[in-house]
Amino acid sequence: MATVQEALGLAVEYHLQGGLTEARELYGRILAVEPDQPHALHLLGVLDGQEGRPVQAMARIRRAIASAPDIADFHANIGKLAMALSRTDEAAAHHRRALTLRPGHPDALAGLAPVLAEGVPTDEAVSVLRQLLRLTPEDGGLCFSLARMLRARGEAAEAAAAYRRLIVLDPTHVAACNNLGNLLRAGGAVERAVASFRCATRLAPGSAMMPVNLGAALAELGRTEAAMAAFRRAITCQPDNGDAYFGLGSALSGPCPSDGLRVLSHGLRAAPDHPGLLYASGVLHAGRGEDAVATGFWARGVEVVPEDAACRMALCVGQLRHVYADGAELASRRDAYARHLAALDGLIGPSAPMEARRSACDLAGSHLPFLLAYQGMDNRSLQETYGGIMAGLMAARLGSRILTSLETSRGCTRPRVARTRLRVGIVSSYFHDHSVWRAILAGWLTRLDPERFTLLGYHVTGEEDACTALAASRCAVFRRGLGAVERWAETIVADRPDVLLFPEVGMEPMTYRLAALRLAAVQAVAWGHPDTTGLPTLDHYLSGDLLEPPDGDAFYSERLVRLPNLGCHVEPTRRPAVSVTRGRLGLPDGAPAFLCSQSLFKYLPQHDHVFPSIAAAVPGSRFLFFRHRQATVTRSLEDRLERAFAAQGLDGREHCVFADQLDHDAYLATLRVMDVYLDSIGFSGFNTALQAVEAGLPVVTVRGRFMRGRLAAALLDRLGMADTVAESPEDFIEDAIRLGRDPAARTIRKARQTDALPAVYRDQAAIVGLERFLTG
Repeated sequence: MATVQEALGLAVEYHLQGGLTEARELYGRILAVEPDQPHALHLLGVLDGQEGRPVQAMARIRRAIASAPDIADFHANIGKLAMALSRTDEAAAHHRRALTLRPGHPDALAGLAPVLAEGVPTDEAVSVLRQLLRLTPEDGGLCFSLARMLRARGEAAEAAAAYRRLIVLDPTHVAACNNLGNLLRAGGAVERAVASFRCATRLAPGSAMMPVNLGAALAELGRTEAAMAAFRRAITCQPDNGDAYFGLGSALSGPCPSDGLRVLSHGLRAAPDHPGLLYASGVLHAGRGEDAVATGFWARGVEVVPEDAACRMALCVGQLRHVYADGAELASRRDAYARHLAALDGLIGPSAPMEARRSACDLAGSHLPFLLAYQGMDNRSLQETYGGIMAGLMAARLGSRILTSLETSRGCTRPRVARTRLRVGIVSSYFHDHSVWRAILAGWLTRLDPERFTLLGYHVTGEEDACTALAASRCAVFRRGLGAVERWAETIVADRPDVLLFPEVGMEPMTYRLAALRLAAVQAVAWGHPDTTGLPTLDHYLSGDLLEPPDGDAFYSERLVRLPNLGCHVEPTRRPAVSVTRGRLGLPDGAPAFLCSQSLFKYLPQHDHVFPSIAAAVPGSRFLFFRHRQATVTRSLEDRLERAFAAQGLDGREHCVFADQLDHDAYLATLRVMDVYLDSIGFSGFNTALQAVEAGLPVVTVRGRFMRGRLAAALLDRLGMADTVAESPEDFIEDAIRLGRDPAARTIRKARQTDALPAVYRDQAAIVGLERFLTG
């Protein structure tokens, strides 16, 4: 008589050859003799599954597992049956157990892979897909699943490699070409992205998505005509495609905003709830100074698609206005900004799902709260929320790439001579004649000791002039024109700066994006835009001892560094090469003329009464302002001042003159035909106040609550003229009246300022303080 093992071997032979009836009979005989024989139970269960009885099959294999729990095949096969019954969790559990018992089990990998491919992109999921792909290297579907999962994890290089492998396997795979294009474009390889999108467009000639993506990449390269052709092709394929209208309208908005608006309006008729069209329409209207219309479009976008981050971010920052009608509007809009910022934080902030942050990462830097600094309040809490959101978006965009680059750079095994010079990187858009250059950058570049510091310059965007050439000559490397933020970030890390300095953060998108990344061990920002950034990636805020109030540290998320005196090294301003008459400016000869040359958004409504109060006491006086590039902004301030003058029985149109903006030389010449320089209250001027002193123009200023409201006051302090600094708006008015009425008082003030002016220039103490900070 045959043994159980012999009978089992014969049953398996029948089973493999398709003799299912004979196999069933033999399995049954074995179990009659040995009811818990695990292999007979398992194989009879497999046979039940083959014959369409999965429930009975699972019951038998469970008995087999109870008898022999550590056999991988048992778990793999019951996992298959559970999957067939849509018991996904149970199936995954058995496949995992099979892989624990026998790593690399083919059937367990094949069973677990589709379960994991539809879920969260975990390390386990990627590992399983990669193992299975090694076993079945020609499986295009598996390759596509792996690529999508790697992309979702932000592993762009690995995802691109997987898509390329798939395209080799199947050159007609449209989604692989399109997705590869998206990865290349996001990584800054836009030219190669165009090639991928062209391939996808050829493979799917009737699809609108492919030419939309192609158009977006071409637009990024500045190939506007080709981009518009691609968007028009998409509209032909799908006349109600909102993305195509969005792209076409955006491409047209540069050379001709009115054409862009026309296209977007047409698109909204075809796709009225398309968030991209609503967003772009708002952006174009905002650029025309039509703030209420713009926020209306963005509010509609948020209403239609609450999770649309672009509309929500634009609506948030859009609450900030250049000029407020009154104090109540300022308070109301600040409250609205805080509410929308909280909503944005919940949507794409640090605690939001990673996928939400990755999908919104291109928005970082696109809407900067530049105007928040001009509300005259403590912004630290709001800036920390905004900065946290932006740093999270940039980390989602390329944090892993930068972290890897940093580790590679710091872990470099090449022998290095002990450094005698510290590598100091400087990131800015203002390596040219600009207020940031004059107040901050020029001193850094020309006065830091070249024997102790190697300077690395990163001119991320902006114009070039003689100052740019000077900057380049002072730097060991001077980078420009690198394009996408990815290339800038990777280049900076590869250059291995010990310290990275930003003369300003908050005025320009590319600088902001780079400041929101960790690119060096120590990162510091200076006061080119004089407010805290709130960015967790910036460690220090470089200011001046005379600039800061005693409790100034409380207003910064960064650690405040008080450099000596004004904290900067400035050179004398060159004399103007032109002359200007009062008549050109619309000012009558002989009338006391007050220069109010700050940007119009620096003038807060609570201080409007200052001007009519001065005018009432200084007969015939005039106040010269300069128009904003948006006529609506100028008109808003004109209306406000007219109301303030009318409240004191005066005609604001008689006293307030709004002139066109002047070039730098003409502005310097204008200083020499004015009588008194009136600083803006709450947000002071530094370069403008210094230039007024240089031109012999008496400066009237009040010491503000925050550093940004104390710049001119600090300048007068440095001149030894603290006694001339007003401590309240009332003192400010009194000083202005005295100077406006009395030419002799102006002469005395001018002489004091001029005599003390050398103390401001070429302050080596500020540079020594900066060098101590860098080496400390």
